[in-house]
Amino acid sequence: MSGLQISSTSPEKQIKSRRQHFQAAENHIARKVGPEVQARIDALKIGQKMQDLPEELWHESFRYYLKEDPNRKGGPNMRIIRLDPRKPSLTVTAYIFNKFVHPTENRYITVREAARLQGFPDDLIFYGTLTSTQLQVGNAVPVPLGKAIFQAVLAYAYKQGLANKDLTAMSLFSGAGGLDIGADQAEYKGYKIRTLLASDIWEDAVSTLSGWYGSRCSVVLSDIQQLDDPIGFWQKYSNHDTLPDILYGGPPCQAFSQCGRQKHINDPRGQLIGEYLRIIEKMQPRFFILENVSNLRGVGGGKLYQEIQDSIEDIGYTVNVNLLNAADYGAPQKRRRVFFLGVRGNYPPIPIPDPTHGEQPTLFSNQIWVGVGDAFKDLPEARFKGDA
Repeated sequence: MSGLQISSTSPEKQIKSRRQHFQAAENHIARKVGPEVQARIDALKIGQKMQDLPEELWHESFRYYLKEDPNRKGGPNMRIIRLDPRKPSLTVTAYIFNKFVHPTENRYITVREAARLQGFPDDLIFYGTLTSTQLQVGNAVPVPLGKAIFQAVLAYAYKQGLANKDLTAMSLFSGAGGLDIGADQAEYKGYKIRTLLASDIWEDAVSTLSGWYGSRCSVVLSDIQQLDDPIGFWQKYSNHDTLPDILYGGPPCQAFSQCGRQKHINDPRGQLIGEYLRIIEKMQPRFFILENVSNLRGVGGGKLYQEIQDSIEDIGYTVNVNLLNAADYGAPQKRRRVFFLGVRGNYPPIPIPDPTHGEQPTLFSNQIWVGVGDAFKDLPEARFKGDA
């Protein structure tokens, strides 16, 4: 049975353990479901999906999709899966809260458990409604992947003689802070990244990230499309006249995802990459990081992907682009993201960080992927909504 267990250690360690326990309990509320859904959950074994259940338990739409839909192509939508504790999860999105079933308990996973899969620390509290907190977690970049990227940038800056101090940074499209916290955790030979200004249009996410940073960083509610003077914006809220060394962010990606059906031309979310590049051109940071969904490379037959690279080169940056899997960097999740790493001027490309983990140990990654069971370890017992 899960729950708070304190060993006979020093009072200071006991207090710390209790504090961590209660922090983990935040956003750790399980959702009750109806009898039909509960019957499916009860019947699922480790790693099983909807199609592995007896047909009488299938959802009506799933039965139609699998057996009757004349337009169906490819395999069936999984709809529901019981996570395997020995393996990383599939990609965490805002829609896994009626899809990912706990490995050993007969319920869907909680926001806190999804946050663990994303690598968020337990002392980050997500603010807002249940739907809002689910979206905040699902839309984020896994923290361990962000950390690996920023450590690669720090190492590059040091080796190229472009850093003799901590690097300052500005974050756009910050959300709940997957990239921000990764930057906060990164370190190379004593050098760190100090994000002094973060911005998002989403009020709940701003509240969440403000709680993480405290007074170390201004987290501002703003619309990047209305940001005509990004330099003045930086100077006002960072209290720095010197411009940031790094600009980083991930413009909203729904317009480029499979579920978004690649409507990047008509969807305003698909135009925000252009806005991000506009701000890079105006501010001219030494480095920038742009991340997005893996499917970005296939939009318009690769035309958009090439246009982005050409635009980056036109504004004076050397860019390295790679598709990375978060599981290869210690996240308990197989999430693939495209990263553009840019350096201003005639410098060699910033190297992509070497993987630290793999499905099997190799010469380059001597640790195996982190499984869901390890991610959920030591969490207190989840409460159900409405319980005292």
